[in-house]
Amino acid sequence: MAYSDGKTLPRRSPLIASATRRSFVKGLGGFALLVGTAGPAGAQTAAGEVAPGTVRLDAAPAKVRLHPKAPGTAELWSFTGDAAGARLQARLGQPLALQLANRLPQPVSMHILGLPVDNVLDGAVPLAGEAVPSGEERTITLAPGRPGIFLLRPGSLAYAAEQTARGLYGTLVVPEPQPLAVDEDVTIILSDWALDPSGALRAGTVEEAGAAGQLGNWVTVNGTEASAATLQTITLPRRGRARLRLVNTATARRFILRFDAMDTMVIAVDSIATEPFAPARGALPLLPGGRLDVVVTPREGAVIRHLLGQQAEPLLAFSAGASTSPHADAPPPALPAPDMPVAIDLAAARRADAKISGGLDPTNPTAGIDATRIWQINGAAFPDQREPLLRIPRGKPAVLAFTNETNHVQILHMHGHSVRLLHPLDDGWEPYWVDTFAVPQGRTVRIAFVAERPGRWLIGSAVLDKLAAGLAAWYEVT
Repeated sequence: MAYSDGKTLPRRSPLIASATRRSFVKGLGGFALLVGTAGPAGAQTAAGEVAPGTVRLDAAPAKVRLHPKAPGTAELWSFTGDAAGARLQARLGQPLALQLANRLPQPVSMHILGLPVDNVLDGAVPLAGEAVPSGEERTITLAPGRPGIFLLRPGSLAYAAEQTARGLYGTLVVPEPQPLAVDEDVTIILSDWALDPSGALRAGTVEEAGAAGQLGNWVTVNGTEASAATLQTITLPRRGRARLRLVNTATARRFILRFDAMDTMVIAVDSIATEPFAPARGALPLLPGGRLDVVVTPREGAVIRHLLGQQAEPLLAFSAGASTSPHADAPPPALPAPDMPVAIDLAAARRADAKISGGLDPTNPTAGIDATRIWQINGAAFPDQREPLLRIPRGKPAVLAFTNETNHVQILHMHGHSVRLLHPLDDGWEPYWVDTFAVPQGRTVRIAFVAERPGRWLIGSAVLDKLAAGLAAWYEVT
């Protein structure tokens, strides 16, 4: 893609900006700490009015120059008028009221990844919840029952891909009652954008929906540019450490992050605390919609890089200040154990199999294709399935086995429940909970959970182009 300086836009160029704990809170603006009392879920307020303790989210178009060399701008759909995304913060267990005003030409519903909610608030339209029509408003209230960082993203199956690709997302941070012993708390939001030569956003194609999804050619972090020449730097006290809250808002891209010259411990996966562990070979995958909390203790020359094939692009650097961290000699920080089942009775579990099939013929990709039914689970695209994958009583354990019969890695997102990834012989599970997971080609991945929240819940592609192309199913908790 040529721009006015005659240079070509790189296929994948990393950009970054960082928000420390202090700048994060300072920059909340209208998205401040929510402490007021809100009304019942779904309660309506008059247009333009905001009740005390309510945060207003205006989903509206905005013209933004995403690439600094682009001759034109991109039309984003944003809560903030820019590419950074909304920043929300709430107290654990306190009412959170979101007044969503839809100024877009499409209906909007929001799904909050990682936050347990009632089925009616899940936002997975048409299966669960209702969308806000264009030109209307709705106030939704909930009380966050889990600390962590959560991702607000469009949930309507037909519209989630385009709305997310245009920047309609935000994060919600719910702090732990006892602050973690770190020197900085940094939120890092990774996004990618599919730009055409003018700098406008390019619409996704059927060919992309039938393959790996739309991979953008311009990567941003917190909506702001950085480069090797102007690398953002976080300054910590000597022997200091930082908590990094990593969020992937891309519609299809799986980021591989490498942590060079720093001690790195993962403390939460997909918004749920875990016993700290070091990433294998110093790198971590961050799936679309995924969240990771890590604590890093940088050494000289510490850099976070984004792995792109054989390349490793720098994203963020660290430097040491003059003082010594008050946490230098403290034990490695860890989060309190989450309120999750200690064990799952696999022998008593209700079980179901899900076979993923479909995709496009690479020799003739669009011949006679129904773009809403490119992918199938157990032979049917969503919403053609008349029965759930599994119907399970509340309180009972369940195991779902996903077999990928396609030519592409399939990344799935589980609504309603977090799950354990089982070992191949059902003889144990990974030591963390997830709600987003990958199923490689030709492989079977089994997940286990205890049914806790009644309702009809979606299991759909985390690659949002595929979600609109039929790659979803559902399960029911009675």
